[in-house]
Formats: sequence, structure tokens, C-alpha cells
Amino acid sequence: MKAVVIRDHDSIIKKIKIKEMKNKVIAMFLLVIMIAETSCKKWLDEKPINTVTEDQAWQTGADAEGAVAAAFAIFRRGLSGLTKDDTPSTTRNGSWGDYYFWGDSRSGDWITPNNDGDWNAGFQNHLIQRTELEPMTNWRLFYRAIEQCNLVLEKIPAITNGLTNERKAQLLADARFLRAMSHFYAARIWGDVPINLTARNVEALGRKPLAEVMKMVVDEVNIALPDLVWQNKGTRKESMSRGTKGAALALKAHALMWLKDYQGASDAIKEIMDSGVFKLVTMDGLRTLFDTGESEEIIFEMYYDVKKGEYSDYYGHIMTYYLTNPYTSRGELSLAVPKSKILEIYPDYARDKSDKRVNAFFQSIDFSVSSSELRPIFPDPLQNGERAIMFAKFRKVKDRSYNLMDAPVPIFRYADVLLLKAEADARLGRVPEALDNLNKVRIRAGIPVFTRDDAPVVIEEVLAERRRELIGEFHRVYDLVRLGRLHEFNSFITAQGEKDGAGFFPVSDEAFANNPNMEQTYYWQFNQ
Repeated sequence: MKAVVIRDHDSIIKKIKIKEMKNKVIAMFLLVIMIAETSCKKWLDEKPINTVTEDQAWQTGADAEGAVAAAFAIFRRGLSGLTKDDTPSTTRNGSWGDYYFWGDSRSGDWITPNNDGDWNAGFQNHLIQRTELEPMTNWRLFYRAIEQCNLVLEKIPAITNGLTNERKAQLLADARFLRAMSHFYAARIWGDVPINLTARNVEALGRKPLAEVMKMVVDEVNIALPDLVWQNKGTRKESMSRGTKGAALALKAHALMWLKDYQGASDAIKEIMDSGVFKLVTMDGLRTLFDTGESEEIIFEMYYDVKKGEYSDYYGHIMTYYLTNPYTSRGELSLAVPKSKILEIYPDYARDKSDKRVNAFFQSIDFSVSSSELRPIFPDPLQNGERAIMFAKFRKVKDRSYNLMDAPVPIFRYADVLLLKAEADARLGRVPEALDNLNKVRIRAGIPVFTRDDAPVVIEEVLAERRRELIGEFHRVYDLVRLGRLHEFNSFITAQGEKDGAGFFPVSDEAFANNPNMEQTYYWQFNQ
């Protein structure tokens, strides 16, 4: 692979030539299944995307549909992270749900009750001192998703067989949205990242400033929006796992917040609100959201469907590390929020137990019961003391298995964008509008409305509410890095360190291969 590790066919993927394809539809379907089930198969044994799709599978509407589905499958796998098969130098097994959890991990809110050295290294921002963490520095899968989108944008316009112009425009918009989303997600993780808009890039791409990447994201969304629909066909979770107007507008709003274009972000979210497609569900409905992904609050999510053979196994889904018996056979907790931190984050619960989210998001388990039996759940979610409270937001069926991890992964939901708009409006001096959206989320949680009307205080409360509402949903660190405030909550990062890039991940050595234009983040040049 040259330049940005977009294609690494020599050392990562075994080139396999495709023999005659009598049925191109079946071929593309099998391609999608192979990518979607990478938690169960070795990526080294799979065919490179552009080898499979090159000459034989870009001729029909079914080919086009499958190619776009493949792009989303790669992106979903990118969020889960690389495995030992992808990067043999690491000693860890499987993927760890890297970019699900690592948006929260360095926030200062989490502990590892079993004192796992890898998690502790992550919390302490020692991101390149342990080989188990090395795969998290590698952006390869994000750029594979981007490359697949680039191929879609290049190839689909010429397809006329079984593809209407309207559907063609929707698929191209879908790919453009995902290309923007992949760049956006990579920029939040690494800061300055390469921009790749070419299907067959042969140049040594250097990193572009984060602001330039976010502007590209906004431009891409603006091009895609006219051809995106508010809801795709299928179930709610199927619809909201692809590009929609709501997902694109949420992406645009988040990118504009990084650009400090608060008016633009507020306007984008108002379009979402005015659509009537989304709403805040009840607390019971919130439970359904995390259990099944079927919710009117979801704007964009990744999901697994066991009925279609899709699932993430032991090492592929972050909830593996959140849960113990009775949900899995694990006997101890790997990741948790300590009791003192829960009471700090949820002051209304600490005062009078009014915040319903503590009961919804946390559980205490009777650890005196053997792991061979189903352990009871105590009525008091904080009964287990400081270090043994289970984060149960993404709990699964109580079957003690590690198989069939099919919980949905929310990326944008309605509460998120309401609070984002509240922050934007408060920064614009529109405090009443900010309070209106802030208090919608607070009322659902069962806590009193916020009445202070000075903008700086309202902004702080909005950020605190995002911390409460979105805990474990991979937003907290990105909020803090966006504002240059991660050092205020993580004692292992200094203010100067954050200015030098400590809030972003280091770039993998792999990205420097044959690329004289690649540079390491300044902070990580001196903090090995």
C-alpha cells in the first residue's frame, strides 16, 4: 500500500483472482457477507474490495446496491478495530471495540476494576507503550471504507442495467455521506488526517489540517443532501444504518461545531427537528433503543442482525468488557465507572435519587454467586460499592454467552443533537432556545429544569448534560478535545500537552511506509 495505507495488498491481503462469475448478484452478496462477518473470519483470507468489484461486478443495480452495503460493512468493522490477523505485531486477540469505547476512555470517568494493564495505559494516555494498543493507532479500515466509497462514486454512474436514475442518485449520495463520515471519524481520532477522494490513489498523501477535513465533510454533506431520503426502506434500524437526510445533517452539525460555526450547526439541527422524523422517547423507550436499535430517537447507528448471520463475537463488541454474569460468563468487570464518579456526574441522583438514568445505565450484581449460576441483580444500582458497579447501558440477553453480540451501536441520536444545538445556541447568546432543548433532555431524565440564564453557565450545564446522557456512547472525549479541555478532566494530560496534540491518537508506523509526506503528531514525536 502506498501513501496512507488505503490498500495494503502485498502484506495484509492475499490477492485472489476471481474466476468466472456466472451470477454477479450472488458474487456481490457474498462479498458483503464476507466483510460483514469479519469478527468470525480472518481478514487475511478475504479478497480485496477493488479486485472483486473491478471488471465483473459493476454492471447491474444489484452490483451497485451490494457495493454500497459493503462500504458500510467496512466502516462498521473499522469502528470495532483491527485484529491480530490484521496487525500480527500486536499480542492481543481479536478487536476490542476500539473506536466505540475510546471516545470515552480518556475522559477520566472510567476505571478497570480488574486492573487490566492495557485499559490503564489507555486511560493514562500511554497509547504507544504497549503492543496491544498499537492497532488503535492504525487508520487502515477507515481508509478502506473511503476507498470503497470512491469506487462507488466512480463506477455507479455508468451502470444502467436495473438501476433507475433516482436510485442511482440515492446510492451515490449514500456513498458520499459515508466518505464524509469516515473522514470525520478519523479526524476526531487523529486530528489532521489525509483526504482521499480518488478511487485509485497512487500519491503519497500527507495529513491535512483538521479544519480543512471538517470543511470537506460539510461540503460533501451539502452535495449529498438533495438526493438523500429521510427514511430508507426496511425496519427503523435498517433505515437509520445507512445515509439519510437526518444522519447527514447530524454529521454536518458536528463538523461545524469543530469549525466553531455555531450558527450553521444550529441551523442544520433545526432541519432535523422540523422534519418530525425523530423524537425523544420515554425512559422505557430508551431501553429499547439500546437493546434493539428500533427507536424513533436513533438518527444514525451501526447494528448487527443475528438472523442474517451478523454478530460480533467475544473480542469484537465493546459490551463484552462492560458486562459480567448474568449477561456473559465473565466473572469480573474489566471496565466500569466508579461509584464516586457516578455520584459526581449525576448530582440529582446523589441528592434525592431523582435522575432515572442511573438505574437505567448502571447495575449492581451479586458477585457472591458463582459464575456457573445466574447472578441476581440488586435493586440498588450502586450497591456494589466503589469499583464493582456494572455499566449496563448496552446490556444483552441474560444467557452468559459471548456469542451473538448483536447490540446496536448508536452514533447520532436525537438527544445528542438537541444538546449540541443547545450548546451552539448558548454560544450565540440565544439562551432561551438553549434552555428549551437542554430541559427537554433533563425532563425525560426526571430532574428539575435548569433556570440559570447566563450563557457561560448554560454552556457548562449543557456539557455536563451531554456527559450524563451520552456516557459510554463515545462522545465525551471528542467533546473535550474539540474544546481543548481534555486536560481538565484527565490528570495524565497537561494543558501544553493537549495543545501539542495529546488529545489525538498517534499515527501508526504503517502509515509512514513509502510515504515521505507523512508526519507524526507533534506530541507523539516526544512522548513514546
